[in-house]
Order: sequence, then structure tokens, then C-alpha cells
Amino acid sequence: MTKTHSLFFYGTLCHGAVLARVLGHPGEGLTSRDALLLDHVRFHVQGEDYPAVVSSADGTKVMNRSLTEDESAVRGVLVEGLSDADVALLDEFEGDEYTRAPCPVRLLDSPSSCPLYAHTYLWTAPLSRLSPQIWSFEAFLRDSAHRWVGAGAESNPDYLEVDRRRNMKGVITPRGVREAAGQVVQEQGEQLKKELDKLALENGKEQENGGEVQFGRKLGEKYWRFAPGYVNLNHGSYGAAPIPVVEALERIQAECDSAPDRFMRLDYESQLVSLRARLAKFVDCDTDDLVMVTNATSGVNEVLRGMTTEWKKGDRLLCFSTSIYPACVQTLQYIVDTHPHLSLSLLNIPVSYPIPHAELIAKTRAAIEEAENDGTGRKVRLALIDSISSNPGVVVPWEKLVELFREKDILSLVDGAHQIGQLPVSLRTTRPDFFVSNAHKWLMAHRSSAVLYVDKKYQHLIHTIPIGHMYRPREPSANGSPGWVDEHVWSGTIDWAPYLSTTVALDFRQNVLGGEKNINEWCHRLAVEGGEEVAKVLGTRTMRNAKPEEGELVANMVNIELPIPRPSTFSPDDKRLLAAFWFKRLSEDHNTIVPIFTHDDRYWTRLSAQVYNDMDDFRHAAEAVRRVCERIAGGEFRGADGKEAREELTEAEQP
Repeated sequence: MTKTHSLFFYGTLCHGAVLARVLGHPGEGLTSRDALLLDHVRFHVQGEDYPAVVSSADGTKVMNRSLTEDESAVRGVLVEGLSDADVALLDEFEGDEYTRAPCPVRLLDSPSSCPLYAHTYLWTAPLSRLSPQIWSFEAFLRDSAHRWVGAGAESNPDYLEVDRRRNMKGVITPRGVREAAGQVVQEQGEQLKKELDKLALENGKEQENGGEVQFGRKLGEKYWRFAPGYVNLNHGSYGAAPIPVVEALERIQAECDSAPDRFMRLDYESQLVSLRARLAKFVDCDTDDLVMVTNATSGVNEVLRGMTTEWKKGDRLLCFSTSIYPACVQTLQYIVDTHPHLSLSLLNIPVSYPIPHAELIAKTRAAIEEAENDGTGRKVRLALIDSISSNPGVVVPWEKLVELFREKDILSLVDGAHQIGQLPVSLRTTRPDFFVSNAHKWLMAHRSSAVLYVDKKYQHLIHTIPIGHMYRPREPSANGSPGWVDEHVWSGTIDWAPYLSTTVALDFRQNVLGGEKNINEWCHRLAVEGGEEVAKVLGTRTMRNAKPEEGELVANMVNIELPIPRPSTFSPDDKRLLAAFWFKRLSEDHNTIVPIFTHDDRYWTRLSAQVYNDMDDFRHAAEAVRRVCERIAGGEFRGADGKEAREELTEAEQP
């Protein structure tokens, strides 16, 4: 007699059509019975329609509280008569997020009988990917029914799936599930819409007119922890994680604190691998070509200090001197200063914005060729460029520049601190040698979280700062993975929560905010239109190229010239007083802070547009900046108030 198997299903496979589609046959010969899975709990998987089942012990971690008796039992179906081939297909369908394991099941038609053991699919991916909400089959049907019930089904490409569901005729659909499906199918029209809206709100989605998320201040009040009345228009500097990310971070910290050794020795690494895989997909590269670092500056330091053995006598290091991030140019200078025997030097290319993209590329090409043809034989070895500069906050044609550097046999190190979450990235297409980007800025992760990508040719050179006990000089790890990956898995005790909670930021962007295109269309439009309105109030201009074909400089940050005398008219001490006065007055008088910086002998500010901002925020900033500029122009910053502000100004607040 052929051996058969019994499996307990609790999610999408409870529906006969889904099971039949996976098995490739309608299910004749199978029997099914309503059943309860004991001592387990069923959760929503963030960003997915399907659920996950974990043990009650893990369920308490997800819920951050004790479970009720009802929550600790999962209703589903026990399907008997499955063949080896059926189980193989089911294993493939469930994928590597689940493992098939025996669990205690009680039949609902024999509630007094002893539990029997049947295999089911248990969640093995990180708990951080689970939402603390109990998943129900009825809600699943309700969430999907609108795609095939009523007139809207006629134009639905999934209509064939409806036919398959109908053709099942309840052959293997158990009584409880069949009754639930029938009830949902009858709920059409306005009642169905109300249920959908309610479900969406419960899942953290803002819906209105067609189900699109509504951005602006109300969204900020719901999902961010800003102080009452505070207007945050400087997302670009430090980021701002939404509440679901903050709560996930706190849950991960609590999990670690509850059993530090278990978390550090057994739990966190698998979650880190999962995170790296998701981020690698986000930037389009292999998982083992990407590691986590604390911030973009740390990544730049790892690369430049890792190249110590590769510098040749007389090498030049290229950068755009008028827009490079200060910490990066200082790191370049550190490399020069610590290799005196090699006579390294910086090739500074000054750039005045606005400038057409093509002109910037031509200017860079000319500078390289002039330097390498000066008769000294000194090579431009590496170029450190931004993808989106900090101050001014402008888009750089970095993809074309990387092509130029490859043509000239120059290593490319791209500081993409502002890139991910603001503009798309395909590292497979662009192929820089090194790329770093913050996740805690525009991707909405919590501080500090960043990614470092290194081309396979150079991974053996890159090591953590500080060096940890996983250091490998030039060979792969014992497990065969690149040595640099294992080094970044552990280089000393840190708080892993900012890294691991980044998965929730990715889910939040997709599930609540509607995805990258939706987010950045709003932010870009707000930056452009809001910037123009602020410039109009100030009587100045935004930093943009005159013609579309010259290239867009604005992503989600806009630079606006300030109506203040030129920096060259102030003494160094006056400049420090002016900056201190600027931050203090904006904060204390107007409940906001935006940067102030100099470029091309003019003062500018940079405003960041985020989904929690709207035009009212830009109008608030316009009036606040106008008033502070008037006081600066009147010399008030030189008084006692300005000197007091200078004493209070911290290094982090300085421009």
C-alpha cells in the first residue's frame, strides 16, 4: 500500500483552489477535517497576504504580552491522503521561510479525543517580520474577495483563478472554511468596502478615494513621534524612523535583554542574513557583496583604510572639493597624511552649482586627463564622489561618472549617504567598485544603519573598524562564505536592533506608504513646489538647472538661497556667531531647524521633503527663515543672544 501523509493547513492552503493549484490535481482521494493546532499562534507576515505560525512561546515575544487561550490555538484543516509527490510540491510552495514539523492537533469533531500529531509548516524566518496581529481566514477572503466579486471581476487578470476556485465545488473545503467563504462572497457593495477599509486601517494603512495613502501632517501625527508643533524639514541630516520601526527596535532590544546569550549566540545572525538579502535585492546586488555598517562615514573609512596596501607612490585621490561631505574629505586627507612615504595627494575639482550634468562629467574628464598628462607619471588611483551631495543637496550623475572612472582605470567609491530611499539603485548595472548608503536617512530605518557594497575583486581588502576576532587576512571563511561577510557579522558587542529593525522600515514603506514610486513622487513634487514657494517669499532662487535636458538636481531635497550678505563679507568669528544664532532662533522661536551652509560665496538652506510634510510645513519654514534672515541682516547675531547661542551650539549642529 502506498504511504500517504496528513498535513495541517492554517493559511491560504485552507482554500481548496489554492491547494489544488499547488498540487496540480483537484484533490480527489483527499479527506479533510476541521482541526485545532495546539499551543501555537498565527500572525500576519508583514507585507504579505499569507500568515505564519509560531510556538506560543515565540508568540508572546511578537505580541509583547501573554497570549489568551483563543490566541494559543490555531483553527485550520487536517488534510489526509497526501502523496510523497504532493508533499514535495507543498515543501517547494512554502519555501525557506518555513519548515515542516510534527505538532499536536485536535479534531473539532472529536473535541474530547486525545490530540494527534500531524505535520504543519512552522515559521523559521525572523520574528521581526511578523506583525503582532492575529491572522484569520475570514479576513483573508474579505481582503481578496473584492478582486473577483461583482462587476470589477470582469477586468481582473486573476479571473481564471476564480474559475478554478469555483470548479473545486467544496470537494476538500472543510465545513467551517466553506461556511466562512460563503458568508464573505455574499457581502458585496458598500458593506464589503467598509470591511476592507476597516481591515486596511487595522493593518496600518491610510485609505481614501481609491485606497491611496494620504501623505502630510496627519500621517506624521499618526506614525512619527515628533514633539507637538515641531516641523521637521531636515530629514536629510539624521532621518526620522516611523513608530512601527521604533517599536520593532524596542522589541528586538527587549528580546536581547530577556536572554542575552541566546540572542547573541543563536538568534541574531539568521536575522542579519535575512536583512542583508532584502537590502541586496533593494539595491540589486548579490547578498554576499553587501554588509551592514553603522553609517556612510564608517563605510567610507573601511574602504579607504582597507586600501592601504594598494596605494602606489604618487597616487592621486579625486574628489569634488566644494560639495564633498566634510568627514569624507577629512578621511582622504588622513590617508594622505598617514602615507608620507608614498607622496599621495588630493585632486580637488571645484564645482559650482547649478551645473548641467554633461558639463560636470566633461569637467571631471578634463581634470583627470590634465592631471595624468602633466609629465609626473602620477596616477589618479581612486575617486570619491557623491550620488546625492549633502550641502548642497543635489543629484550627481554618478552612474556616468562611474563609467568614466572605469574607462580611466580609476577605482570608484560612491558616497550614497542620501541615495537609498530617495532614488533607485541598480549596482549590477552601475558596477561601482565601492558603494555606501545610509538606511537611517531616506529609507526610514532607525539610527544607525547603513549598507556597504564592495565588488568581489576587492572584498579581501576590506575589514571592519575595529578589527574583530573574525579577521581573515585574504582567505575565505571556514564556511566558504567571503571572509569580509563573517568579519561584519561580529566585530564586537553592539546593539543589533537598529540593523535588524530595518526590515520593518522596508515593510512600512511598501505596506503603509504604497511603495518607492508612491513615496518619492510625493517627496520630489513637494520639494520642487515647496522650494519655489519658499524662494518666492525670500525673494531668492532655488538651486536647479535651467533646462530639463541639463539634468535634475532636486530629488527630495531642495536648496534655497538666503537673503543674507555674501559669506566673504563676514569675518570667521562672525560666521560662527551667525550659524549659532541661526539654529537657536529657528529652534526657540519657530520650532524647527534647517541647515545653513555656504556655496559659491552665498548662503543657502536645504529643505527635505518627506511623506509627513506638506506645503504648510514649507510655508512655516518660509516665514521662519525670512524672519531669522532679517535679524541676521540687521546684525543682531553679533549681540549677546548670538554669543550665547554660539556657546550652546554643539558640534553636531554646526553647518
